[in-house]
Amino acid sequence: MHLSGYYQQPGRAAREAARLTLHTHHFSLHLADTEQQFQLKDITLSDAPGSIPLTITFADGGRFVPADDALLRQWVAQHKRISWIHLLERNKRGVLAVLLATLILIVLYVWVLLPWVSRHLALHIPDYIERQLGQQTQQLLSVSGFRTSELSAPEQQRINQLFARVMPPALHDDSLPPQLKLMQFPGGPNALMLADGTLIISDSLVKLATHDDALAAIMLHEMGHHHWRHPMRMLVRSSLVTLSYMWMTGDVSGIGDTLLQSAAFVDQMQFSREMEREADQWAIAQMQKQGRSLQEMARIYALIAQEGEKQDGGLALPQWLSTHPDMPHRIEAIKAAEKGAP
Repeated sequence: MHLSGYYQQPGRAAREAARLTLHTHHFSLHLADTEQQFQLKDITLSDAPGSIPLTITFADGGRFVPADDALLRQWVAQHKRISWIHLLERNKRGVLAVLLATLILIVLYVWVLLPWVSRHLALHIPDYIERQLGQQTQQLLSVSGFRTSELSAPEQQRINQLFARVMPPALHDDSLPPQLKLMQFPGGPNALMLADGTLIISDSLVKLATHDDALAAIMLHEMGHHHWRHPMRMLVRSSLVTLSYMWMTGDVSGIGDTLLQSAAFVDQMQFSREMEREADQWAIAQMQKQGRSLQEMARIYALIAQEGEKQDGGLALPQWLSTHPDMPHRIEAIKAAEKGAP
């Protein structure tokens, strides 16, 4: 098969008329007064989807562009393995299948692999790292409006004694046993567990709880977060999301950085809801072991929800944006456990 076209010398933009003779295992390039032989393994054929002409690049950097692209494509189809890009281009069902497979892999990665990896990594992170993270978080909180508790000394002593009675024996023997810290901080009644096991409870939450079992329910819920190492799992998972995005895009600046923050935020919301359910289930089991009232647990949850609505001006976030499961559903789960329902 003979092809007419143009040849570009290595490193030059100028081109000259040329003719290419195609054999089974080698090419013959005919220029004005010379002829060169090339083995098939020594040339590179461009990937040219659609109507972009194919080009042949030789080992020395010279390039041949055929005048009849269709004829070269015909020869390639008969003698050279077609790249997967060309195959997909000709097969729309193949493109759809690849897209579907990609979506399935993304779903499996986000909802199956990431939780599994983050859970196992978090359980094997050295204690000193968790201590450092807890200390750094407390330093951050101290400059974010968190202040020393304003509760009276007898009240603080009573709450610390309750905390000691509520803590399950397994957590007493933990390498990082929970420690209680009462603080006054902005916002409504709240409690949070840090990576090092420090449980922070706001003064306003203490005042909202009119029964020891209500406060015990909050303590056990936060201890559940520590038992399952949720703070570390959140950190590990967020880091994996960031690294995955960087690996896929190679750039997190500008718009990429904005997309990264949004993706990490939505992903973190879903993971947080799962953790809240897990902590609730652990707290319910511990409340029942200690013979404490699940009615008080449901009541304090309802009061926290009411205070939250006041803080939000009566506006509730959509479920998919909320960091916690829908509070009525959580309360229903507590009532179902009280009745002995599965």
